[in-house]
Amino acid sequence: MKALLSFLRLFTHAKAVLFLGLILMIAGLAASIGLLTISGWFLAATALAGSGSLFNFFYPSATVRGLAIGRTVARYFEKVVTHDATFRILAKLRVQVFKKLIPLSPSVLNRYRNTDLLNRLVTDVDTLDGLYLRLLAPIISAIVVIGFITLGLALFNIPLALFIGSSLLILLLVIPILFYHLGTKFGNKLTLSLADYRTRFVEFIQAQAELLLFNSHLSLKQQLDQTEKEWQSYQLQEAKLSGVSTAILLFANGIILSCTLWFAADADFSTSGYKTAIIALFTFASLAAFEILMPIGAAFLHIGQLIASAERVNEIIKQTPLVQFTGNETIENTTALSITFNNVCFTYPEREDIALNTISFSVLQGEKVAILGKTGSGKSTLLQLIVRNYDPIQGEILLAGKPIQSYSEQSLRQHICLLTQRVHIFSDTLRNNLQIANSQLINDEKMRDILKLVGLKNLLEQPEDLDLWLGDGGRPLSGGEQRRLGLARILLNDAPILLLDEPTEGLDRETERQILKLILAHCQHKTLLMVTHRLTAIEQFDLICIIDDTKLIEQGSYTELCNKPDGYFRQLIERID
Repeated sequence: MKALLSFLRLFTHAKAVLFLGLILMIAGLAASIGLLTISGWFLAATALAGSGSLFNFFYPSATVRGLAIGRTVARYFEKVVTHDATFRILAKLRVQVFKKLIPLSPSVLNRYRNTDLLNRLVTDVDTLDGLYLRLLAPIISAIVVIGFITLGLALFNIPLALFIGSSLLILLLVIPILFYHLGTKFGNKLTLSLADYRTRFVEFIQAQAELLLFNSHLSLKQQLDQTEKEWQSYQLQEAKLSGVSTAILLFANGIILSCTLWFAADADFSTSGYKTAIIALFTFASLAAFEILMPIGAAFLHIGQLIASAERVNEIIKQTPLVQFTGNETIENTTALSITFNNVCFTYPEREDIALNTISFSVLQGEKVAILGKTGSGKSTLLQLIVRNYDPIQGEILLAGKPIQSYSEQSLRQHICLLTQRVHIFSDTLRNNLQIANSQLINDEKMRDILKLVGLKNLLEQPEDLDLWLGDGGRPLSGGEQRRLGLARILLNDAPILLLDEPTEGLDRETERQILKLILAHCQHKTLLMVTHRLTAIEQFDLICIIDDTKLIEQGSYTELCNKPDGYFRQLIERID
C-alpha cells in the first residue's frame, strides 16, 4: 500500500473537480437507494390502503420520479466529472514520469528493454486510474451514504436503523481486508504477466520482417502463446475470485435482509396503521444498501494490480540519475572551445571491465580529429563522455578550460551535436525529421538542398515531397538512406562542435568520399571528432588518435604517424597498401 501513497499527492492538482465528482457519486448512490426504498414503501402502502381508502399518492409518486431523474442526472455528470479529472491527473502523472525518465537516459535506462519502458509509461500508469475511481471515491461515498441511511431510518425505528447501519459498516471494514488478501495473491503476477506479454508482443510485431526472413517466427510465436496462456490463467483466477466475492456479498445481503425482516416484525413503529409498509421500507433499504458494497469488493480485488503497477512505475521514477547537471556555466566564447582529456578512466555501470584507461589528449578549436581503433576498444565511449551521457570515474574532461560538469545541460546541448551509429527515424514526416536538427525554423529549400547533397534526391521525387511519411523507425528507408538522413541533420545543425560515430558506415567507397567531403566542408570553422575504422580521406584530418584495448596508444598528424618507425598507424597503412 505504501507504493500508492506517492500518487495520492497528484489529487491536489484537481481537488475541486474531484470533490465535485465525489458529491455527485454520493448523490447518485443516495438517489438509487432512496428510489428503491421509497418505491417499496409506496407499493406496500398503496396495497394496504386499498381502492376504498383515501391515500395521497402524489407526493410519493413525485418523489419516486424525482429520485429516478436525479439518479440518472447525478450518475451521468459524475461519470463525466470524475473521468475527466482522472484523465487529467493521469496526463500529469505521465508527464512527470517522462520528466523523470529523461535524466535517466541512457546510463540507467539501458538496463531496461524499450518495450518494457513503454509498458510502464502507458499501461501501468493507466492502471492507476482505479486509485480514485475504484478505491477512494467508492469508500468515501459508502461511509457517507451509510450515515445518511442510518439517520433516515432512525426516524422510524432507532434500534433497527442502528442494526442496518452497523452491519453495513462492519462489512465495509471486513470486505476490504478479505478481498485485499485475495487480490494480492495473484494481482502482482497478473500485472507482471500482462507486462511480459505486451513486451513480447510488441517486439514480435516489430521484428516480423527479420523473423520471417530467418524462419524463426514459429518458435517465438510459441513462446508468445505460452506467455498469453499464463496471463489468461491469472485472468481466470481473477474471474473466479470475482464470482466468489459476488457470492459472499449476496450471502451477507441475504443474512442482513432476513434479520431485518425478523426484527422489523416485532419492532415498534409510530405509524402503526402502515406498519407493514414500514417493514417493506426497512427491507428494501437493506436490500438497496448493498449497491454501496459491491464496487468496494471489486476494487479491493484489483488492488493487487494497482500496487504492482505503482511499484513498477516507482521503480523507474525513484532511481537517481548517474549523471546530474548541477552546473550553471554558459559557453560565451565559441572561438575557444578546446576539449581536453586528463587521465580519463571509465567503466560502464554494473560492469567490471574497463572501457577507457587513462586517456589524455587535447583538441583545439577548429581541429578535425579522427579516432581510430578496433571494435570495442572504447572509441564511441569517448564521444559519450563528451556529451555527458556518462561521467568518468577518474580524471576530468575540460571544455574551454573548464570542467565539463560546470556547464548547464542546455549550454552543452546547444554547442555539441552527436551523431551515433544508430540513427533514429521518428514516425513523422521527412520535414519534421529534419527540423529537429535545429532549434530555429529551417527553410524548406535549404532542406531540399541538403537532401540532394547527401544523395537523398529520390525522396524529394515522391509526390509528398517533404511531407513524405517515414513511418515507425523509418522502415521505408534502407540502412544507407537512414545514415544519410542522419548526416543531413548534421549539415543542418549549427553547433560549433560535431561528434560523429562511424558516419559513413554502410556506404560504398565513392559515396563515402562525397559524404566526407561534405562533412569537412561543413566543419571548416567547427571542431570535429569522428570515430571511424576506415582510412578514406584520413590525411585531411589535423589529428589522428588511435585507441587499442581501451588505451590511447598513438596520436599525431597524418605525416607524423606515417613517419613514426614501427608505429601502429604506419603498419596499418603499409598493410593496406
